[in-house]
Amino acid sequence: MSSSVSIIIPSYNQGQFLAEAIQSAIDQDYQQKEIIVVNDGSTDNTKEVAAKFLHAIRYIEQENKGVSSARNEAIKIASGSYIAFLDGDDLYLSHTLSTMASFLDSHRDTAMVCGDAFLLKDNKMIGLKSTISRRPRNPDNFRWETVEFYPTPSTVMLHNSCFAKAGFFDENLIVGAEDWLMWVQLSLHFNMCYIDKPFIYYRLHEDNAILNKERIDTSNRYAVNLIVNAPYFNNYPAHFRAKLLFYRCATAWRVEPKRVTLQYFLQALKTDPAQFPYGIQVLCRGASNIMQDRFSRLPR
Repeated sequence: MSSSVSIIIPSYNQGQFLAEAIQSAIDQDYQQKEIIVVNDGSTDNTKEVAAKFLHAIRYIEQENKGVSSARNEAIKIASGSYIAFLDGDDLYLSHTLSTMASFLDSHRDTAMVCGDAFLLKDNKMIGLKSTISRRPRNPDNFRWETVEFYPTPSTVMLHNSCFAKAGFFDENLIVGAEDWLMWVQLSLHFNMCYIDKPFIYYRLHEDNAILNKERIDTSNRYAVNLIVNAPYFNNYPAHFRAKLLFYRCATAWRVEPKRVTLQYFLQALKTDPAQFPYGIQVLCRGASNIMQDRFSRLPR
C-alpha cells in the first residue's frame, strides 16, 4: 500500500492564485493524499476560493501570524506519513507526489526529498530555477550543503516524524529564511536527496517574499544567529559549523559592530581552516550585494 501524503498549502492574500494551486494538488496522479489549506488571516478572497474546494480539502483559518505558523498548524493535524508543502501561488506538476513518495518509500535512509522548479512569470514559463540558484553538489545526500543550498519549499516532501526531532518552523520568522532554518535543523538528524527534475511551477510576481531584500536580510541574520548560538550547534561537523560562522560573519558586516564581524570570522577559521576559501567567497558576495544596493539607490 502506498504511503499517505499530507499536502500543506498556506495562503496569505493569494486568492488570485489559490484555486490553481489547490487544483494542481487534487489532480495529482497519487491517490493516498489529503490537502490542508491554511488561510493565514487573508483580507482578499482566499476564503471564498477555498470554499469551492471544501469537498476535497481540510480548511483552517487563523489570524495573520505568518507562513511558519500556518505550516505548523497544518503539520499538527496532518495524518499523512509524509508531509509535502505547496505555497498558495505555486503549482504542482502532475507527477510530483508519486515521484517523491515512491522515492521515499524505496530509500528508507532518506528522510527528505526535493527537486527543481519551472519559473513562471505572467503565466509564461521562463526557465528552470536551478539556472539562477544552483543544484547541490551531492544530490544523493546534500544534508551538509544546506548552508548554501536551500530547497524551494514547494518541491519538498519529508517524513511526518521528522518534526518530532527537528522541531517546527520558527514562528518568529514571519516570512523569509524560515525554510532555510528548517532545512539546517533537519540536516543535523537526517539524510536529504535532490532529484534533478522539476516538480512545480514557481510563480514570480510582485508580492514574492524573495523580492523584499531588507526583510530577507533581517530574517537571514536572525536565523543564522539562532543556529550558531543553539545548544546543539557543536553537534554539527566542523566544516558545517565553519560555514555557518562565516555566514553569520557576513550577516553582521553591514549592521553590527565590526568587532562582532571579526569575532565570527576568527571563530570560523579556528573551527575549520580549510573553509577559508568559502569564507572569502561569502564575504565577497556580501560586499558585491552591498555595492549593488548602494548604486541602485543613487539618483539617476
